[in-house]
Amino acid sequence: MTTAIEKKFDVEVVYNGIGKSLQVEPQEPVAIVLQKAIAEFRITQNPHLLSLFRQDGTAVPENESVECAGIKPREVLLLRPNAVKGGNRLLRLAADVLLETFHTLRECGRGKCECAVYWTGPSDSILVNGVEHPIHQRSPLGYEINDGWVTDFWKQLAVSKRSIKAQIHTHPDEAFHSATDDKWPIVSQIGFISIVIPRFAVGEPSLDDAWVGRLQTDGNWLRLASAVEAVIPA
Repeated sequence: MTTAIEKKFDVEVVYNGIGKSLQVEPQEPVAIVLQKAIAEFRITQNPHLLSLFRQDGTAVPENESVECAGIKPREVLLLRPNAVKGGNRLLRLAADVLLETFHTLRECGRGKCECAVYWTGPSDSILVNGVEHPIHQRSPLGYEINDGWVTDFWKQLAVSKRSIKAQIHTHPDEAFHSATDDKWPIVSQIGFISIVIPRFAVGEPSLDDAWVGRLQTDGNWLRLASAVEAVIPA
């Protein structure tokens, strides 16, 4: 009697600070593993922009099998966007977050260039108590996040058990969500919040004139009537 050898094994996939175990097989295409990970995290917007990365920042080739790609049992893989450009619960904003956000946007943009920051907080909470300023290229008409920074930040989120709650960036004049903003959010989960601050954030530290949107189940962004539909004081 021949006993079948169990070849399946588990890997951990991390997305926006949350890790989930995924069972894979050596001959399974990496592309299938990627699709299973996307489904596990219920990502609906722009899933084609996501890839699996190792912790050293190298992408796992999707055209190879798990075995050929060198994926090992219990290896930690990062599910994240290839690039970054441009739940429906209220976020509870710590007292100093808004002031720190405007200060960072102004210091970086200098009233001439767009800038971006990310609001973070504990993964199991709606609290926002951190402001992350990514390494990025900037110009008067846009910004692009450094790819290596994204990989390092994804690992930091997993270790610290924190997640990105919202993305905030500036525009030169009026606040709106451009086609680039629609296409390149750093997080593509339903309910994610995106905020655009007008006039390079040189005005009063307030969200009154900001564009505030929430990602919907169909992958589109819904503009909210005001910031109070997304953010309240902690």
